[in-house]
Amino acid sequence: MTVVSLKLEQYRKAEDITDLAKIFDSKPAHISYALYKLDQAPAPSKYTEFTVPKKSGGVRTIKAPHPALKAIQKNLAKDLLEIEQVLEETRVKKPDCILAHGFKKKLSIMTNGENHRKRRYVFNVDLKDFFPTINFGRVRGFFMKHKDFELKPAVATVLAQIACHDNQLPQGSPCSPVISNLIASVLDIRLNELAHQYNCTYTRYADDITFSTSEKNFPTAIGRRYVGSINLWEAGPKLLKAISRAGFELNPAKTRMQLDYSRQEVTGVVVNQKVNIPADYCATVAAMCHHLFMDGECFIQVAGAKQPFPLKKLRGRLAYIYQVRGKGPKVRITPEDAEEKPKTPKPWASTKLFEKFADYADLYGIERPVLLCEGVTDNIYIKAAIQALALKFPSLTNAAGDLKIKLFKYTKTSAALQQLSGGAGELGKLAFTYASRIRKFKSGAKHPLILIGDSDSGSQKLFDAVEKKTGKKVDGSQAWYHLGSNLYVVPIPKVGNKDTPIERLFDQALLDTPYESKKFDKTNAEKDGNKFYGKKVFATKVVAANKGTVNFGGFEPLLTAIAEVIEFHKTKVAPPANSVQAIAPVAAAGP
Repeated sequence: MTVVSLKLEQYRKAEDITDLAKIFDSKPAHISYALYKLDQAPAPSKYTEFTVPKKSGGVRTIKAPHPALKAIQKNLAKDLLEIEQVLEETRVKKPDCILAHGFKKKLSIMTNGENHRKRRYVFNVDLKDFFPTINFGRVRGFFMKHKDFELKPAVATVLAQIACHDNQLPQGSPCSPVISNLIASVLDIRLNELAHQYNCTYTRYADDITFSTSEKNFPTAIGRRYVGSINLWEAGPKLLKAISRAGFELNPAKTRMQLDYSRQEVTGVVVNQKVNIPADYCATVAAMCHHLFMDGECFIQVAGAKQPFPLKKLRGRLAYIYQVRGKGPKVRITPEDAEEKPKTPKPWASTKLFEKFADYADLYGIERPVLLCEGVTDNIYIKAAIQALALKFPSLTNAAGDLKIKLFKYTKTSAALQQLSGGAGELGKLAFTYASRIRKFKSGAKHPLILIGDSDSGSQKLFDAVEKKTGKKVDGSQAWYHLGSNLYVVPIPKVGNKDTPIERLFDQALLDTPYESKKFDKTNAEKDGNKFYGKKVFATKVVAANKGTVNFGGFEPLLTAIAEVIEFHKTKVAPPANSVQAIAPVAAAGP
């Protein structure tokens, strides 16, 4: 029996809210507060509602859960996703037999579209009000009666209360997607059986249903032309019956047939020959990026009027293209090439555009000062230090502890696109190449990008860049350096004349703190995990976990330098991006 199936057994054995709290690693009082106290004055509301425009027109209502409720919903969603995966593995022998592709790990619009490539007919229908159709009674009944669950009534009731709001699954809840998939699995099985009867392929992505075939005629039981029409299609009688029987309804306005001589799209990707993105979509995104780089903002046409388009959404569109197309063309290795050095494919133009956008949005066109450190542990130290010393550094945080600066987060995307995955070497490379990376940007540099490097031999490449750009050696005589435009370097202030990694800013007593009878290894070089613990454990279990009592006095010179850079940049007009020059830094008080 696997760990995941053991999780399902925990739910089956649960009797009440107390047992559920144990499964969620929570407390019954926390669940009761989220379910029964919220919405009752003076407590806040369970959900905050707002609307977003739909691509097809109109608006979609999003209901964002209160953090207390959201935390419980995330726990439930995580468990249900694991349970769903193991149940699917017991039913499905091959990955390409999976029917529902939405909201699942390793599945996407691409895996959904791949099933319908090179088909004569691609028929799409849309389920009307997919989440709202699934009400409290359906959720509770599913958990009680479905053969894979068969939970106790009291437990099923609590799960339905966690999942539902206003007698429906709300859009915005972390657990709505997985619960909708579980409940719609009955529909998937029936529609897949219908598809097989007529030699068709069936898949579903959320509320978007697709049938495809290369048969000479498309089966009228599934879809048929309107009488007297060539281009308009409607769902066939057997399809309508199966959907109605499963408790859903179609949206006739979104029913369409796509033939092989026209562009065929499934969940937004083109599937005629290979899964791809429509060219006009890519062109629109490129135009929006151009306006962003030139003017510092971009727009979208809504009902004939220009409306500002958030950077977060533009990033999402670029990520969508990148996800579908990949970084570049795949290189085919022939037997003759096997012993040669692997070829590096030239990236797609869309990938280079995404790289450029990431540099603009994360480094140059930033909306507040950004600190780019060597790794994730540095971020933890600096955030804790800023919050602990908030009264001394009002330019870095407010009294509530909310940071006025942003700590750059390393991700798989930043590694693939920007060559930023952590480490002093990458900071040095960025310092050397920054001018060329931003040279085509005409708007931005309103806030500083501050590179923070340890004062040791590992940062030599970064310090070489400082010397080349400014003519100054990094020897501890200056607290910070301006390399031009919005780029600055702040070395960790030296403690004495010794090499100073950021950990040396803590008291020796803290560095000597044992954790689970292990000693802290500041070098991360020790391999014996029974005797030593590394920087990540030190940052999370020693520093962050005890930040209320940790002495952050050693960080004051570093935070002073950061604050001075921010103040300097406010008063200094940054030069245009295409004429980056080294500017001599203002001397600042050292440690």
